[in-house]
This record gives sequence, C-alpha cells and structure tokens, in this order.
Amino acid sequence: MKIRSSLRWLLLAPAAALAAGCDGDAPKPARLQPKRLYSIGDSITRAFDAYLPGDDLPLSWVNGSYGFWQQFLGAPDVNAHNQRITALYGSSGRTNVIGAANGARWDDALGQSQNGIGGAPTYVTVMLGGNDVCRDSILDLPAGEEIQAEVIATLDYLDQNLPAGASVVVVGIPDIKRLYDVAISGEGGFGLIDCSAIWQTTALGFPCGSMLSPDNTEADRLYVQQQNALYNGLIELEVRNKQRRSTRVHYTFLPAATTAFTADDISTIDCFHPSGQGEALLSQMTWSAGPFGVAPPP
Repeated sequence: MKIRSSLRWLLLAPAAALAAGCDGDAPKPARLQPKRLYSIGDSITRAFDAYLPGDDLPLSWVNGSYGFWQQFLGAPDVNAHNQRITALYGSSGRTNVIGAANGARWDDALGQSQNGIGGAPTYVTVMLGGNDVCRDSILDLPAGEEIQAEVIATLDYLDQNLPAGASVVVVGIPDIKRLYDVAISGEGGFGLIDCSAIWQTTALGFPCGSMLSPDNTEADRLYVQQQNALYNGLIELEVRNKQRRSTRVHYTFLPAATTAFTADDISTIDCFHPSGQGEALLSQMTWSAGPFGVAPPP
C-alpha cells in the first residue's frame, strides 16, 4: 500500500506543482537585499567532513567564509552565499547565522525557523531531507505525507514571521543513489579505506543504512531513490504553492537531484558528505539559479 501511494504521489506531484503556478503569483513587496542571512539545514550546510574531520563551517555552501586560516591550511574557497552577498551588497548591516544542525530532518525545520526569526533575516536558505532519505533501514523511511506536512508548517511560519519582502530559497534533496553509484569504488579515510568498507559500518551507526548498507539489493536502492524523488516532488509542490499564494515573502525551489556531482565532489573522509569542491559546486549552482544570481544589486 505504501509503495502504491508513493507512486501515485510521484506521478501527480509535478503536474500539481505546474498547475499550482498557472494562476500567477500574488503581488508581493519589493525583494529586500539578502544582507541578513540565515540557513536552515543539516550537516551538508555545516560542511561536515568537507576538508577536515567534523564541522568545516568556513566551507559551508551558504555561510562559508575565506580568511587567513583557510589560506594557511590550503582549504578551498567555496565562494559561499555569504561571501557573494558581501561582494555584491557590501559588509554594512550584514549578519550571517547558521541554524543548521547535524542530523537534522524536515521535522526539525520548524524549530530551526523559530530559532532564527529573532534576527529578522531577509534571506533564508533551507536544505533538508537527506536525513529523511538516509535512515537506518528502508522500513524507517517516512511517508511522503509526513514530509509534506512538515514543509507546509515551516513555510507557513516563515511566511508569517519574516520581514515583508524577504526571500526563502528551498533546495531539494540530492540524489542519494547517485552518491552511492559514484562513491562505491572510491576511497575514504583520507584515501586509506575503501568507501565500501566504511559503509559496512552502517550496522554500527554509520548513517544512511537505507541506501549504503551492503545488505541492500539494487531493488532496495531503487526504491529509496524513488522515495527521494517523491519527497522532492512534494517539497517543490509546497514551495510553488506558497510562492503563488504569499503576499509577503518570495519563495524559490531549486532542484539538487539533477546535479552531476563526481567523485571529487564527495568527502575523502567519510565517502558521504560533500567535499570542499562539492560545497563550492552547491554554492555556485544554488546562487546562479537563485533570486540574486542574475539580478544586479538594487
């Protein structure tokens, strides 16, 4: 029953999203400059294991920076949204706050939104769902309706509490199966351990057993990929709905599942998170396709 329901939503969600935009967007206030930045997300936004073990916040695709220590250590410059905003709009009045937490799922999005609203952000990025696809086992995957309800609650809260004219960019879930296919023959542990050997520890707590466990069949992984696409369809649907209806805030959905990342874009530490190059790719893709990527500063 769950599989039939998922297939039904997977087929209907893109058509529903398209239909939702047919009536035109509600009039909104002029878009504010993105000087007050706040990110909602998980370990990808915290650049976990991107270059050094643990959080590499200067390499975050959203909140990253590039200073003396990054240059000294030879770390990559990801040209994060934070850096691009300063370059385009100046440093006056800037705030750069990361609300993302390692291990976060869509059911954490509302809490992260509430934590950040006090700073009156004018530009909010949301990238969640990887940990909803990456569960200990396939049996733990949430129903699409759960994800949809969490997206609606989060967007409703942001719509009511952000300054009028603020922008919210929601980035879809990367294709986790592509990560598996690209990294399966690679090496982690700074090149000392095969990725497949690292993934064998899913039974001991390494994340994403639903995709990476060696006990999974190819059919299992294809099912998880289907759920990955289902969640993305529902997230996109609700972002488009909110953009169409909101009279206060500007909303943009950006797909990530179609990004053709390579082995160099995957962490050489854990074979799972984006590398510094992967964070840079994510920054470039989301900025150039986002609301401030082509428009000159007001």
